[in-house]
Amino acid sequence: MRKTLFTSLFVLLLGINCLIIAGQSKDNSASGDKFVGTWTGTWTGGSSGKFDLTVTKDTTGKLSATVTSTNEQGDGGTFRSKSVEVTGDKVKIKLEDTNGEVEVSLDATLEGKTLKGSYTVRSKADGSEAETGTITASKK
Repeated sequence: MRKTLFTSLFVLLLGINCLIIAGQSKDNSASGDKFVGTWTGTWTGGSSGKFDLTVTKDTTGKLSATVTSTNEQGDGGTFRSKSVEVTGDKVKIKLEDTNGEVEVSLDATLEGKTLKGSYTVRSKADGSEAETGTITASKK
C-alpha cells in the first residue's frame, strides 16, 4: 500500500512537472511569434538611417533575423543574426555584418505595435565600441 501510494505520488508530480514545462515552452514560443515578420524603422546615434528587420522562425521554433540598412549618405549593409533572445515583450538580437568586421547588438521592447530600443556597434577586431544610439520600428 505504501509503495503504491509513493509510486502514485511520484507519477502525479512527474505529470505536473511535464505540464509546467510544456506550458513554459508554449509561452516562450508564442512570445517570440509577435516579433516574427518584417519591421521597418530608423536609427539615430553616431549616424542615422533607415533599416528593415526581418525576423523568421524555423520548424524547430528557433528565431533568426536579418537587417538591411541604408545610412543618411545612402550606403547600405546587410547583417545576419548570431542570436535572437525573447523575454516577454523584449528582444535582444546580436548581428554580424556580411564582412565579419562588426557586431551589432539590438535591445528593443515592443510597445503596442512599435519596437523601441537601443543599438551598439562594436569592432570585431578589438571589441571597441564604434557607435551607439536608438532605434524605432513598426511592423510592415
